[in-house]
Amino acid sequence: MAASTYRPVILAVEDDPPVRTLLRDIFIEAGYEVMLAEDGTIALTALSTIMPDVMTLDLEMPGLNGAQLLSAIRKRVGTRSLAVVIVSAQEPSPSVRALVQAVVPKPFDIEDLLAVVQRLVPPPAQERSASGQGRGGAAEE
Repeated sequence: MAASTYRPVILAVEDDPPVRTLLRDIFIEAGYEVMLAEDGTIALTALSTIMPDVMTLDLEMPGLNGAQLLSAIRKRVGTRSLAVVIVSAQEPSPSVRALVQAVVPKPFDIEDLLAVVQRLVPPPAQERSASGQGRGGAAEE
């Protein structure tokens, strides 16, 4: 029965390979399906064929940066309402901040990042919640 449970999809857009791997591992462990993009151009191409439930977005990337990608997806009918969480060391401008649901500054706390994403898109119910694994009850600050 668990095999048929829908797993929400997160598109993690991050140019730094160790951070991209960390994001993947965090979200998979929490029960999400994860797609990765190393820059804005790859993410924009992916968004032509898939619609994730939420996207995490670094602002500082070569080529099409996070702010440019965000502007492009907000102009597209199919991606206009996509939930976006900025995960970046760069402070977003007020105009960029207005286009996203949340900002998590780098370096980030894993529990804080998960709490933000889980508020936007709850993970599927899993046996892990009954076993005490996962967040450990530290969801509120």
